[in-house]
Amino acid sequence: MKAIVAGAVAALGLSTAVSAATLNPTGYTFDAATDCGSFCYHDAGVFTGAGSPQPVTPFGELTDGVLGYAGWAVDGAAPWVGWTDSVVNIDFSFGGPFNFTRVDVGTTQDNLLDVVLPNLRVFSSNNGVDWLERWSLVTPPSDANNNPDLSTAPHVFLTLSGASFDAQYVRLEVRNQGGGYGPWSFIDEVDFTGGGVVGGVPEPSAWALMIAGFGLAGAALRRRTAAVA
Repeated sequence: MKAIVAGAVAALGLSTAVSAATLNPTGYTFDAATDCGSFCYHDAGVFTGAGSPQPVTPFGELTDGVLGYAGWAVDGAAPWVGWTDSVVNIDFSFGGPFNFTRVDVGTTQDNLLDVVLPNLRVFSSNNGVDWLERWSLVTPPSDANNNPDLSTAPHVFLTLSGASFDAQYVRLEVRNQGGGYGPWSFIDEVDFTGGGVVGGVPEPSAWALMIAGFGLAGAALRRRTAAVA
């Protein structure tokens, strides 16, 4: 009887073990209006020049899977969202608690007096108000990161990771280099990786193991009752 019950409990445990997967936000906002230069670097379908925060649908440019190139000016910079603010906070909502293990940010640089790779920080929250810093990445300014404006090579992704965390909201802080370096920070995609829903519903295979385990436990209990009678 003990062995059968232990098997049923083990099946329950399987329901919490999930593999790493891409986590898709339900939407996001940013607290600084996007800017215009040679082109306007607004988020697709959203006018971002009046007020803050700026609400964006789940299909905004930062989560649509459409990538630009290392050369930001290719295709009229259409995939890129750009700011000249020293700090921009982008708050992503996920509609429920998820476990996060990694964030990848698509960005580029042309030269240290124009578009420059930013510094980044990641924060978590369960109410969208109180934030806890989780990861940070400092990118030292370097000409080695330069790309011609019209380069069609793939651009870089800056990766932030560390100890995993559970959250309903994730904030990406984008901080330009300052100190006389170029004012522009460009981002075209933010990808989230994690372990799935926290306390989520068990997978069908786990349910099958659980049902089988409890069925065997019930059968054993009936046999034991019959033997005593």
